[in-house]
Amino acid sequence: MTGFKSGASDDDPLGGGDSDTEAEAPSSDVTESSTLSTSEPERETTQESYSTRSELPWIFDRSSITDGREKTVQLHLQQSTLDSQRRARSDVESALGETVKKADLREAAIIVGLQQVDDVTDLLEEWGYGR
Repeated sequence: MTGFKSGASDDDPLGGGDSDTEAEAPSSDVTESSTLSTSEPERETTQESYSTRSELPWIFDRSSITDGREKTVQLHLQQSTLDSQRRARSDVESALGETVKKADLREAAIIVGLQQVDDVTDLLEEWGYGR
């Protein structure tokens, strides 16, 4: 694939970012890539919004992790956020009984977070917004 680092697999064009053993720098300006779906206009997200070509759930109906995701966004995350993500991913995988792709976990967390606007507002105020 043109434009990706050498060694990137066909299943994950972002360079295998789903590895549990990947090294992440402890710096606060760690660069991580994630994707967001922009195919739906702003509305409450439901399981229906992720159906694509068939009645199969989205994770089984797509051909790759980016299938159905139209926009790639870059996230610069704090180390504490990366640590929380790692713990949450482990908890979610235990609850579901299967491996969850990092991009899927991040998009689900963003969707849930955007449905909890009061909590997001509270955290942003802790960070200094609204003062």
